[in-house]
Amino acid sequence: MRYEVEPVDTLDARTTEEDLSFAVFSLAHAACGDDVLEVRIGGGTLLEWCSACAVMEIFWPSQM
Repeated sequence: MRYEVEPVDTLDARTTEEDLSFAVFSLAHAACGDDVLEVRIGGGTLLEWCSACAVMEIFWPSQM
């Protein structure tokens, strides 16, 4: 079976560095595995802590 597909441009003019920061953190610490702790603070806000790298960041939904 073959499908005709075209790449989708998901980044538009409204995409900011803050919008991508969670993805960057997740990919940067993917190899740390169980050393990454994620805590939902509420309303979509997450606290991410990588004990292996001693890095902690807080992510919240973008204001639209």
